[in-house]
Amino acid sequence: MRAETRKELFSVPNILCYVRILLLPIFAVLYCLKQDIFGAVVILLSAATDVVDGIIARKFHMETELGKILDPLADKLTQAVVSGCLLFRYPVMWILFSVIIIKESFQGIGGILLYRKIKSMRSSEWFGKLSTAFFYAVMAYLVLFSPEPSAAWYVIVPVLISTGLMLFALVRYAIRFVQVVGALKTAGESAVKT
Repeated sequence: MRAETRKELFSVPNILCYVRILLLPIFAVLYCLKQDIFGAVVILLSAATDVVDGIIARKFHMETELGKILDPLADKLTQAVVSGCLLFRYPVMWILFSVIIIKESFQGIGGILLYRKIKSMRSSEWFGKLSTAFFYAVMAYLVLFSPEPSAAWYVIVPVLISTGLMLFALVRYAIRFVQVVGALKTAGESAVKT
């Protein structure tokens, strides 16, 4: 293995992404065992590593192409696993879970298509970070306090706000995707004409 590849694989931000992914089965087990306090701690630890890996990558110029794949992958897996676990306690989670699947499928396919064209991954935007941060907060709240009944406003409202932020991020990413594809098409047509 080349030194550059090893350095990229084991950079601090990427290690924090691996940690986030490894926390997922731990959360699922804790949640199934009704260890809500520890489950909430795992969610908060996951959120903290998400914030810290981005700060370290930017501040110490440790951004890598692998990190641009790992970070959103860890986010997507976290959102799917945590919301999937909470589906069984809160029926309203089906709405959020469905939006997450649609959003992440679109972003995954769009990201692959763009990568094939420009050979680079784009970093996440503020609206994606906002929806992810709010998601973490709502999930930690639901796991830690286990509010009942599931149809109460203090369950439905936070979940619907999180869903709205996910939809907002989806629309903004879709607009950005169309803009980038349009710019690439325009650049390609200009190159052909000259």
